[in-house]
Amino acid sequence: MKTKNVKKFLAGALAVSMMAGTPMMVSADQLPVVSMEVREKKPNGGQTSEKTQVRAQELGKITCTSAGKLNISFKQKVTYTNAVKAVITDAEGKEILCKITKKKNKLMTVTVSGLVKGQSYTLTIDGILGKDSDEAVIITKTFTAKGMKTKSKIGSACVVGRNFVVLKMNGAAYYKDAAVTVKDSAGNECAAKIVKKTKGNVKVQIAGMKKGETYTITIQGIRTKKEKNYGSVTRTITVK
Repeated sequence: MKTKNVKKFLAGALAVSMMAGTPMMVSADQLPVVSMEVREKKPNGGQTSEKTQVRAQELGKITCTSAGKLNISFKQKVTYTNAVKAVITDAEGKEILCKITKKKNKLMTVTVSGLVKGQSYTLTIDGILGKDSDEAVIITKTFTAKGMKTKSKIGSACVVGRNFVVLKMNGAAYYKDAAVTVKDSAGNECAAKIVKKTKGNVKVQIAGMKKGETYTITIQGIRTKKEKNYGSVTRTITVK
């Protein structure tokens, strides 16, 4: 009720009371209260600004090829920045050397060597734009390698001394960042290292070899002379 109307109301009430012979006493506490709602204007015409959440792209399939490559597909077309890069790490966090060799629309190819069949790896891609955004995002996905094929073959394997195994190659072998992984019959990884490698054989030291135990030895980073990419070879032996 407006102030002018309040005054008219009080004046009328007072006149009635005077006509009735009973004066009306009105205190300040008895005056009607007028409430006012104040709306604060938004800086952009009443619309509330919201921070846009950058949505990451989604990876589809990751497949290993015999030529030493990973073919990666995205679920939608992506935009690559000039700083795009790929990183592959094994289950222990060790980085595997790789390089992006092709990228177009929904497909990317990464060249890599030394992946072992059945082992898990993590692929991280940094430097592509998010969905409907001009901000770069990082995408991570774990995959199981089918193993990079190589024509290198192990002809024979023999135990030498107490802790050594010599793997004889069928034909000349070439190495790059060669490494060895050894597991016992229970699947436990054993401490092992390559102590010597030539075009004809590889000598591996396995700590704590036990008589009667079976070991699976995998050499990574090996190829024949005619191959461009490095793969892995595996041989299982039993210590007699």
